[in-house]
Amino acid sequence: MSTVLKPVGPQPDRVYWVRRLVALVLAVLLVVLVSFGVRALVSGGAEETATEGSEGAPTEEDGASGAPTSCDAGALTATLATDAQSYPADSAPVLTLTVKNTGEAACTVEVGPETAAITITSGSDRIWASTDCEAEGEESRLLLLDPGAQVPVEQAWSRERSDEGCTAGLPEPRPGTYTASATVLGVEVEPVAFVLE
Repeated sequence: MSTVLKPVGPQPDRVYWVRRLVALVLAVLLVVLVSFGVRALVSGGAEETATEGSEGAPTEEDGASGAPTSCDAGALTATLATDAQSYPADSAPVLTLTVKNTGEAACTVEVGPETAAITITSGSDRIWASTDCEAEGEESRLLLLDPGAQVPVEQAWSRERSDEGCTAGLPEPRPGTYTASATVLGVEVEPVAFVLE
C-alpha cells in the first residue's frame, strides 16, 4: 500500500496525519499571504503612477505649448512696505515690493528695471529711483505665480541721492519724512512713508 495512505514509522498513524494536516494548512496560509502581498504592491504602484501623471498634466489655461502665459496687469496686485517706520543715521531702509496673482490661472511676470520701479521722494523733490544708474547692470527676474500666490522682491536703499543722468556728488538726503512709491507693469502701488533720523 502507498505510504501516502498508510504512513510508515515508529509513531502511531494519527501523529503522521496531524503533521501532514499542519503542513498543508501552513502551505495554504503562505500562498494566501503571498497573494495578498502581490496585490497590495501592484495596486499601490498603479495608484502612485496615476497620481504622478495628474500632477504634471498641463491645463487648457496654460496655452497650446503647455507653458504659462505672461500675467495681465489686471490680474496683478502689488503692495509696498518698509522694514521699519524710522531709521537711525547708520541704518538703510529695505523696501519690499510684493506682487500677487489675483487671476484664475498661473502666469509669469518679469520684475526688473523695465517693468517695476520704486521711487523715493521728499515732498516734490525726487530723491532716488531703483531705475537710476544702480540698475544698469541689474537683470530682470521672471517669476511664476500660481493663482493666489505672491512673491516679495526686496530693494535696499543706501540713503544716497540719484538721478537719471547718473550725476556724481549729489547732496545727501537730510533727516525727515520720505515717501516710497512704486509701479508694476505701469500700475501704481499704494505709497508708504518712513522717516530718516
